[in-house]
This record gives sequence, structure tokens and C-alpha cells, in this order.
Amino acid sequence: MIKIYGRQNSSSVQLVMWAVAELGIENERLDYGHGHASTQTDEYLALNPMGRVPVLIDGDVRVFESAAILRYLAAQYGTDDFWPKDPARRAPLDT
Repeated sequence: MIKIYGRQNSSSVQLVMWAVAELGIENERLDYGHGHASTQTDEYLALNPMGRVPVLIDGDVRVFESAAILRYLAAQYGTDDFWPKDPARRAPLDT
């Protein structure tokens, strides 16, 4: 199951949660950052050296930064309609 580290009221985490909901991906969100578990511990900094949320763990894959997470989820779990394999069709989605 995918784990997402980040507090519910983070706009960056909300983007990731929206994507996993749209893709129907089972996930577990863990509260980290501002008023929750610290993002400045050695354990968390090993996940994201920037010490920010969100972080996504998918098996052996670790991704941080919300835009990178969204691209990973789309490429890994999305259909061609969700995230086209053709770069020319996909380019407008990156703007």
C-alpha cells in the first residue's frame, strides 16, 4: 500500500490525495509537518532531505515534491487518457 507523509491541510498533500483518489489507489496518509510529527528528524530527512511534505513511498520507490509525485502516480497507475504516453499529447498537461 502507498504511504503518503504529510498533514491533511497542506495544499501540496491535498494535490497528491486528489490524484490517488482519482486513480483509485489504496493509500495510507501519515500526519507530518506543522503541528504533527516532525519533518526534521533523521528518519524523515532520510525520506526527504528538504524536510518538507509530501513524501510518497510505493514499495521501494520514494518520491518527494508534489509535482514529481503526481507525475510518478500518473505514469505508474494512470491510463493513457489520464497521462498520455505520447509526449506531444502530454505536454499541455505540464503547462
